[in-house]
Amino acid sequence: MAINVHTRWDRSSRVGSTLAARIARELERDIVGQGWPVGHLIGSEAALTERFGVGVAAVREAARMLEARGLAKSRRGPGGGLLVTVPERSLVTDAARRYLEYVGVAGPDLFEVWLALEQMAIAKVAGTIDPDGARLLRSIIAAEAAMQDARTWRDVPNLHLAIARLADNNALELFIETLTDLSLSVYAPHTQHHEVSGWLHARHTEIAEAVIAGDVAMAQLCLRRYIERVQRTAPSDVAREQPGDEKLEDKEI
Repeated sequence: MAINVHTRWDRSSRVGSTLAARIARELERDIVGQGWPVGHLIGSEAALTERFGVGVAAVREAARMLEARGLAKSRRGPGGGLLVTVPERSLVTDAARRYLEYVGVAGPDLFEVWLALEQMAIAKVAGTIDPDGARLLRSIIAAEAAMQDARTWRDVPNLHLAIARLADNNALELFIETLTDLSLSVYAPHTQHHEVSGWLHARHTEIAEAVIAGDVAMAQLCLRRYIERVQRTAPSDVAREQPGDEKLEDKEI
C-alpha cells in the first residue's frame, strides 16, 4: 500500500516553521497513518514537489530530516524516490541517553525507574516462563560466564534486556534498554568489566534462576539488592567482593 502523494498540501500551514520541517511532519503522519508500510514508496521527488507545491530543495531537505529520524530513505534511479524504512532502535536509545546525560539525571532517580520497570518485566516473565525462555536465560548466564575476561561492558550479554524481551512488551523493552545503557555509560568509564565480572555474574545468576523457578518475589528482591548495591557502591569496592558475599535474605519485598 503506497503512501498517498496526491492530496494537495495546505500552504498556509507553513507559517511559523520551515517548509522542510512542515513537509517532514506531514509525511511522518502519512507513514504512521498507513501503518508504517516498510519498503513502500512515499513518492518520487517530482511527485512530492507537485503535492506540496514547493521547490526541489525543500523536498530534499525534508527527505534528509526523515532519514535522520530513521523513517525513510532515498533511492536513486528509475522508480526511485523516498521509501519507508524500519526505524533504528539505537536512534531512540542513544538520543534518550544523551538527553538524560545532558540534563544531569540524578543517580537515585535513574536506578529507581530501572528497578520499577524491570520488576514489572520480572513479574510477567516469572509467572509465564516456558522451557524455551528458561533455556534463553541460562544460555545468557553461560555466555556471560565464558566472557568474564571481556574488557568492555558492551561485549557481554545483557540479562536485563533479555528479561524485558521475554515480557513481550516493546515499550518496556525499549525503556529498560535505555536505562541499562545509560547505567553502563555512567559506570563503564570508571571500571573495566573484568574487574567486577565475578560479582555481576553471581548476581545475574541469582536473578535468572529465581525467574526460571517462577519465584517472582525472590527475583524482584534479587534485582532490588543488585541495583541498590550498584547504586551505593563505587565500582572499585564492588570488585573486592567475592561471588559468595552478601547473600540475599528470603523475605518479602
